[in-house]
Amino acid sequence: MNKIIKITTSILLLLFSINSNAQDEASHEVGFISGSASFTTDYGQRNHLKSNVAGNIGMGVGVIYYLNFTDYRYRWNQRTSYFAEHFRVRAEVSYMSAELDHFGKWVDESKTTPEADKLRAMHGETKLLNLGAQLEFHIVDIVDFGSRRIPDLKWSPYLSAGLMVDFYNPSLKSDLGDWEANPNLLYPKWAVPGATKMKSNVTGSATLGIGTRRKLGEYSDILIESRWQYFFSNYVDGLNAKNDPANKYNDWLLWVHVGYVYYLN
Repeated sequence: MNKIIKITTSILLLLFSINSNAQDEASHEVGFISGSASFTTDYGQRNHLKSNVAGNIGMGVGVIYYLNFTDYRYRWNQRTSYFAEHFRVRAEVSYMSAELDHFGKWVDESKTTPEADKLRAMHGETKLLNLGAQLEFHIVDIVDFGSRRIPDLKWSPYLSAGLMVDFYNPSLKSDLGDWEANPNLLYPKWAVPGATKMKSNVTGSATLGIGTRRKLGEYSDILIESRWQYFFSNYVDGLNAKNDPANKYNDWLLWVHVGYVYYLN
């Protein structure tokens, strides 16, 4: 927890310092994003398409702010550095949630064991509030694209990487009854102490993304982005079977979203 607070504080101080030092040349944007988030957690079979991509899907929305290190107003005799013309910082507050179920061969209808029944009876949900920032690298010059001085320049693809602080709140229910009063209603590896934690908590995450902007108007763009988010905790879904050899990775998600960006100056 202390490490997460230190990381977040460092990010905010860095943004404040950059903004203060580049106030005369900086430009700013605001916008919103919305899309589908595919959660890969302890629910479902490893390397199974529906478990990892097509099954445990939820929705997400967010508000975004961009700090650019250069002014969009084109001046032929006043260009800045390569960094300023190809990198921007995006701050974000986003919310997402998903209902979680087991998929794969272990819950197939052909499985009639008590263990399979327990898996099929498990239904989870997790809710996430993300706060953080990412650095974007744009292949196309930000001034050339933002100034609209080149009519044929309509797309601006980019790569991104960042850090988030995540507030998560998982829940779990079983069709077989009250699993908290009788943990044996759960699949054996989650029926042991410490394997389930249905409490809200805070963790961190790292993000990697790829996307593009498309000109919409003189002062606005739309964006399309796919972003991978890896959490520093394995309890985002509330489950963590620590003694299971198959439990190799923390929870993560893939968020595909679209957005709208408006230029403030």
